[in-house]
Amino acid sequence: MSPRPQQPPEQAEAKKFAIIQATLDAIVARGPAGVRLGDVAKAVGMSIGTVQYYFESRDELLAQAFSIHTATVLMGIEEIAKPRDDGRGRMARHRLHDAFAAVHGVGIHDQRSRIWLELVTAARTDAGLQNCVDAVFDGWRRLFRRIVDDGVERGEFELFELTAAEAVDTFIAVIDGFDLATVAGHGPNPQTMTRVLIETADRLLEG
Repeated sequence: MSPRPQQPPEQAEAKKFAIIQATLDAIVARGPAGVRLGDVAKAVGMSIGTVQYYFESRDELLAQAFSIHTATVLMGIEEIAKPRDDGRGRMARHRLHDAFAAVHGVGIHDQRSRIWLELVTAARTDAGLQNCVDAVFDGWRRLFRRIVDDGVERGEFELFELTAAEAVDTFIAVIDGFDLATVAGHGPNPQTMTRVLIETADRLLEG
């Protein structure tokens, strides 16, 4: 079989991006088990052979889609974590509240929640996908732990029965609960999510 003609790198990347996006859409709509190369190819207007040129197998395509989605979520978390001091130094409590308000905006929340549920489920039997899950948890933990530790050091927060790690894991558990509720069609609106997270933090981190 003759080799495929060379194409500009940006064109190849654009095609790969389109395939990944179509795969993520299929995961949201039907779950990983329902993803078919033919459906992905049809969605992007390519042949199955073209899809396989970039991703040799369905399993590789799914793994890459989950991996790239994870990287996108982590980029969103890093964006929240960027310093936004006004020169006077913002209170840790305000930074934590702002981070909670931004949680809903990491990716498209409905899609992110569905993909997260599917990723966690698939990771039970796939070590590579488990690494993706671990990376997301670590990203959220680093974000919240940095703020909590800073607040404790400044005397803004006071921990009682919980450790800083336990308080942070509680925040993440609440966020995961909202994600599950969203997938089930009972998720709260962004304002309610933010308010509940803030109220939870204010009670765990008195000061």
